[in-house]
Amino acid sequence: MLPEVALYLVKVLVLPALLGLAVGGLGVLMVARRAEADRALAVRRAQVGQALAAPVAFVASFLLEVGPVGLPPAERWHLLPYAVGVAAIVGAIVSGMRSARWVQWSIVTVILGGLAWRFVVFPASNPYIQTGLFGSIVLVGLLWSAVARDACSVGMAMMAAIVFAGLGVLMILANFASLGVMAMAVAAALAGFGMVSGVLNLREAARLRAAASAQPVAVGADPAGAACPAEAACELVPWTAAAATTLAAIACVLALCGHAYNYGEVRPMHWAAILLSPFFALLVCKPCLRGAKPIVGVAWRAGLCLVVVLTTVINAASRGGSEDGAAAGSTGSDPMADMLEESK
Repeated sequence: MLPEVALYLVKVLVLPALLGLAVGGLGVLMVARRAEADRALAVRRAQVGQALAAPVAFVASFLLEVGPVGLPPAERWHLLPYAVGVAAIVGAIVSGMRSARWVQWSIVTVILGGLAWRFVVFPASNPYIQTGLFGSIVLVGLLWSAVARDACSVGMAMMAAIVFAGLGVLMILANFASLGVMAMAVAAALAGFGMVSGVLNLREAARLRAAASAQPVAVGADPAGAACPAEAACELVPWTAAAATTLAAIACVLALCGHAYNYGEVRPMHWAAILLSPFFALLVCKPCLRGAKPIVGVAWRAGLCLVVVLTTVINAASRGGSEDGAAAGSTGSDPMADMLEESK
């Protein structure tokens, strides 16, 4: 069965991840190839692609796994591609708007929160879960938007990739392996997007330093620092608050979907800790990174985010393993879980 498992993972994880990476990374590449004077419009278009990268990866993975689903759906969780699709459209439109961050955040939160409140209702839902869904989008969206203001684009992409990878593992622990693989596809797309952005940013920094060194420099000036401020990290496409809020909304919807279908021992605090891990990294690192090189800031924030996620996953896994295999009996009709079982 191993060849079938590998083929399944290529179809549902690798191909959607590459599609999401193409949507996000192509925009950054186009910006890198333009002259500085012609970049304004290209950057705005690239930010739209940035907001679409993760949603495209998820919807592609869902369609390749489940296939097209109509309305009303056969199962409640089949509303996910519609919810994520609306999130993508809203995030992409607002990312291209010229407005204050709080205006962008407010628009995204109201629309996505209203969508979640009205349509995203899962089995075993109750008013408390619905209230938690709306409240989580508002709270996590606000905190992720704060992270986006402080973290560079590469750091934001890598922290988001860690979050979705952690959610994917929790999905599998909660006996929802198919949705876990879809979350992993999103994580792979974001990780690839972050690496592409990082490489292109480094090339941009080298170009700016070379251009600065070729010009006369005033006494006491720092040509490298003037051409490439550490705070800006030579970002070709800065991450927008709208894209960050949209990512947070999608993460919340996936987490609450996993919680609603959870037959194992994954607790709400596990979902919450992973959703808030980028904020924990920002909270701890912000005072100690002043004046640090951009690569140091990315490494510290992503590293602390990874520590929080790994600790949470290990805690959830050990908790589930200590319940005499109680979570092992309800895999349902999850094809990924069945396939993995048969391959052992």
